[in-house]
Amino acid sequence: MEHLTFILSGFGVVMLVLAALWLTTAAVGRAFAAVEARSVAAPAAAPAAAAPVFEGVPPQHVAAISAAVAVLTGGRGRVVSVSAPPHRVAAWAHQGRSEQFASRRVRRDWARPGPTQSSSKGDR
Repeated sequence: MEHLTFILSGFGVVMLVLAALWLTTAAVGRAFAAVEARSVAAPAAAPAAAAPVFEGVPPQHVAAISAAVAVLTGGRGRVVSVSAPPHRVAAWAHQGRSEQFASRRVRRDWARPGPTQSSSKGDR
């Protein structure tokens, strides 16, 4: 009976901790949703100058490239265009899969042969 009480109390503690974690993450999620709803409701400020639009390039990449240009040129540089070089991603994925499958190959000659018995009777 003592073991059963110990097991049930441990299970109860685990369930309480999991419930507390669930409640905490739910509260944080609601807080982020409220902040996002408040920021969307606020009117957006008009941009001072029309920034160039780089289609197909994520804005985070454009920001990183612009920051790098500003640092390297001391603020005198200007990003005129951003484009990704044409390449085939499929070739990279195919090469990675080939190497992965090759590394999982079963090599039959790795094991040393088991004990052998000598044919001569004098060795025993």
